[in-house]
Amino acid sequence: MSDSTFEDKKDKRSVGFVTALAFGIGGMIGGGIFALSGEVARMVGSGAILVFLLAALSAIVSGLVYSEFSTIITSAGGGYSFVQEVFPEIFGFVAGWWFLLAYTFAGSFYAGIFGKYLEIITGIHYLFFSIILVISFCLINYLGAKESGLSELLLVLIKLSIIFMFILLGFSQVGFNLNWEELLHVAPMEVIFLTSATFVAFQGFDVIATLGQDLKNPEKNISRAIVYSLISVTIIYIIVVILECSAIKLGLVPSDAQSEYIILYVMGNFAGSWGELILIFAAVVSAMSAYNATIYAGSRIGYTMGENRALPRIFRLYHQKFNTPYASIILSGGISLGILIILTLFLSPEMITIALGQLSGLAFAFSFAMVNLSLIVHRSLFPNIDRLFKVPFYPILPIYGVLTAFLFGLITALENIILFLIFILLSIAGVGYYLFLMKEVRSYHQFINILTGDFNRAKEAISLRKILNEIKRKE
Repeated sequence: MSDSTFEDKKDKRSVGFVTALAFGIGGMIGGGIFALSGEVARMVGSGAILVFLLAALSAIVSGLVYSEFSTIITSAGGGYSFVQEVFPEIFGFVAGWWFLLAYTFAGSFYAGIFGKYLEIITGIHYLFFSIILVISFCLINYLGAKESGLSELLLVLIKLSIIFMFILLGFSQVGFNLNWEELLHVAPMEVIFLTSATFVAFQGFDVIATLGQDLKNPEKNISRAIVYSLISVTIIYIIVVILECSAIKLGLVPSDAQSEYIILYVMGNFAGSWGELILIFAAVVSAMSAYNATIYAGSRIGYTMGENRALPRIFRLYHQKFNTPYASIILSGGISLGILIILTLFLSPEMITIALGQLSGLAFAFSFAMVNLSLIVHRSLFPNIDRLFKVPFYPILPIYGVLTAFLFGLITALENIILFLIFILLSIAGVGYYLFLMKEVRSYHQFINILTGDFNRAKEAISLRKILNEIKRKE
């Protein structure tokens, strides 16, 4: 074991395009399709189609921004590396810290969901299964990116097969039986609020950007995998929502059904009790694949921040045999599990799910806003750089991405002020760590010097890149 960097192992790229696509799909098709879709369908009927389309549109815009960045910056840091490219170090740290919070909370969320579905079947407390999940996938990710990728591909194929079965049965039983007049009576503000809640269901595409150091031909495959995964997941979500709306309209779902049971009732009407069990199995598999994608992405961001000395150097420790940032993997899994255990002592299972989901959504929304803004700055600073892919309708789409991501984060914050205050405190704690421990600030004068130095270094780095890019362009 050593603290070598991934750059020393470029000849060991082991992840292909199909596996990258699986990581994206696996990160997006999780709790959203098994709980959130049914709840939205029950609340606004056919208006749920509009809600999911708007959420998908916002995600696709951010996905296009990621796609452009990935053709010129291939890094394990994903969105953190894109922000770090154009902003002073402290702003890059904030973006990385938010991404770490997002993946940490998301990991705890998926581990909890995994345990809760198995608790339904076995009666054993969900935390037991959550611990097994975290340990198992920490081990798989420790053994290598190829092993993690193969696991993700297998899990995604299983859950897609079951979802396709649900779709085929649904078409044969209820078809497209919608009340289109409901679209005319949905309140615009209700659509916006529900869109902000469903936006979290499309956030897994960021995982693909963190494959930069393990993916074959990353300059092309990252952007392709992001776009294809977003389009595929959007189609799947819309079809599932249509079938749920049709089933609800026909009275196949009890009015008092809990959100996560709505799709089970629908499947039960399609295929009986065995269909419900198969769908529960699909939900368990989805939680597994989503957690695998989460710990992969979170550990890579932690590794990259360790490389940049934004986090303790232990995060960059690297296994020479398995070609993995083993310390960051173990720390990411341990922190996610620790959060879940602590919350279990003080909150009900339902409250834990809500808290982790909203905290993760807050961090992702504000992080995506920074990434979209970074592209606008990057285009202004480097107008002549060669880009294999460019976001269409620039700068309209990146501006739209900034505004919608910030709006969704703000709406989530206003829905639960206490959780927003917790998020703010965690953000302040991160900045405090950066300033007082990493930069050893002890006075206001030192604080100003640190900020000034960050801005000056950013300007110098940008100037140097401009010169190098201009030389490369002339050659």
